[in-house]
Amino acid sequence: MSGNVTDWAADKLTTKENIKSVNRTPENFLVVRSKDGYTFLVAVLGVQNVIELPDVEPLFAGATKPQFVMNVPSKTLWSGAAIRFIHAASAAFGTLGDISRAAATKDAGSYRDKNMGFFINAMKQHSNVSRVSYVYETAFNIDRKIGKSLIVAVINAYNMGAEDVRNAKDRFGHFDVVVKSSNYGSITPQAEAAANSMGAQALTFSELMGRLAK
Repeated sequence: MSGNVTDWAADKLTTKENIKSVNRTPENFLVVRSKDGYTFLVAVLGVQNVIELPDVEPLFAGATKPQFVMNVPSKTLWSGAAIRFIHAASAAFGTLGDISRAAATKDAGSYRDKNMGFFINAMKQHSNVSRVSYVYETAFNIDRKIGKSLIVAVINAYNMGAEDVRNAKDRFGHFDVVVKSSNYGSITPQAEAAANSMGAQALTFSELMGRLAK
């Protein structure tokens, strides 16, 4: 774990009104305290490409374990293996902004991104879905009871355009479906064409639910 990114996170937390970094453990975890006195430990990583299982395992090897793991820079992808390990350790992951939201739960290790949680739960509850697993933090492998498995990438776009689809391809690699996270806005014909050229589909959430059945 790189000390300079931990220093950066500690400095950033001093600007927050509702939480502060008040100390550090010998492991260099930040001791974060909310206004109402709730305290938890935050581990800070400095991985540039993809956060893999070997990056997070050492954080939980000792007697003192973090309840939250963040990475600098925030745009770095979290692999499914790393996410599953963190969740199995009763911890959470996310960005600097997520630390405040985790503190608000009074159980930081249970924090989960609300928007992705909605998608995950909806897909899990679909009658033709047997399993949902993380590929990355916003890309999922969907095993279906009837039909082949699908990789679904969820992106934050109001009006999904071709550039959004191409950026998703660059970020996640192969996917079968790209879905916009907002129920508002639209999917442009150019986005649909870009997805089709990749052998994929650009869909809204409701369209995704129909696709999972076929």
